[in-house]
Amino acid sequence: MKPIHRLRDNLANVVGGELFLRAANAAVAVLIGRAYGARELGTYAAVLAAATLAERLADNGLELTGIAEVSRHPESLSEVANTLYIDKTALSVVAIALLALTSRALGFPKSQWPIATVLTIRTFLYSYCRSNAGLLKALNKTKHIIRIQALHCLLLTLSVVAIYLRQRGLLMLLVCLLGAQTVEFLLSSAVLFRLGLRRSVVSPSTCWDMIWRSTPVGLIYTFSTLMLRGDVVVLSLIASAEEVGTFSAANTALVFAYVIAWLFSGVLLSNLGSFSHDGEAFDSYFRKCLNAVLILVVPTATVAIALSHLVILFVFGKAFEAATLPGALMLAALPFIFLNAAFLSRTVARNASSLSLGIYGFTAVLSLLLNYFLGRSNGAAGVAVSILIREVVITLLFVHFWNFGGTRGGSGSCEVAECIKESAEPAWLQTA
Repeated sequence: MKPIHRLRDNLANVVGGELFLRAANAAVAVLIGRAYGARELGTYAAVLAAATLAERLADNGLELTGIAEVSRHPESLSEVANTLYIDKTALSVVAIALLALTSRALGFPKSQWPIATVLTIRTFLYSYCRSNAGLLKALNKTKHIIRIQALHCLLLTLSVVAIYLRQRGLLMLLVCLLGAQTVEFLLSSAVLFRLGLRRSVVSPSTCWDMIWRSTPVGLIYTFSTLMLRGDVVVLSLIASAEEVGTFSAANTALVFAYVIAWLFSGVLLSNLGSFSHDGEAFDSYFRKCLNAVLILVVPTATVAIALSHLVILFVFGKAFEAATLPGALMLAALPFIFLNAAFLSRTVARNASSLSLGIYGFTAVLSLLLNYFLGRSNGAAGVAVSILIREVVITLLFVHFWNFGGTRGGSGSCEVAECIKESAEPAWLQTA
């Protein structure tokens, strides 16, 4: 199978499975907004944002590091996976403890602790599920991902329907979601066991070595998550819970887009690993991927912007009409989000993570500042403008430093400016 076709098939399986899950999770957000109100949706979004930030810190880039290593050396599955799980568990315990201490210090309401606890456990368990899915991507066994996630989606849907019909509280809903997440983890672990994953003794030096190697990638994803979840966190500090709920309704589609972009990044990285010793083939393959991103995402974003007003009102109701403008502004960032995901995979594959680290570190600080100042003056719409600005800035920085990112492992002959320029040419469309 040609590499570009393998990327297409793997991406279809991975995105297909995630589509099921994201549709069900969107239904969860809709249920919370409609049944419990904007305030509860705002609380749910704020807790989820904080838990996700802690989880990203605990992951420390281990997931992507595992994908890269297993894709290069599939025979090392057991050693890499066991090292990954040990490191991930140790860092997760520390992250959860710090999150609990911070919440207590900030005076988080005691009445919300049960909800926060269940949601945090689910968030970290989801992280382990992502690690399992990452190993399956590296082994090109993505067909199992879509099957397992389809079942997970079914369980989520049944939970939402049952909670809605029985009119149960938010805590019961989150407990059901945790149960469905547990099923996905057990099934994905069972599949990896069938594929040869076994327990093995791992030395402390091996664990420390993986943490050390994964940290630059981990910092990149921490900055990325800080930007994504920082939108909600900053807004929750300067606006009412109702305003946060409005923003969260508009932000639902964008979070979904970030997840798909992250999945695309992981699948692309697993394929780029096979070209690590052939710079010319690497550049040619990456150029085709970049072209595909532009030809698919730009029209999709245009249609999404045009329909955003109708969709938000239809899904969340007239009470969330204020979410339509922020939603349209955020959707304008879609092409840049996917371009940035592709650029990130390229730098990781070429051992140029320091470039991405610098770009994401700078943009994370810029994003938080923009969130604060634009959010104070324009509320949810201001934060939406901040999102668009930061994604454009990231893309421009990747383009500016293209040669830096291409100096290792290949010739770097493909010019991004040419790829973007050719997006309007019929010949380019024929060769994509």
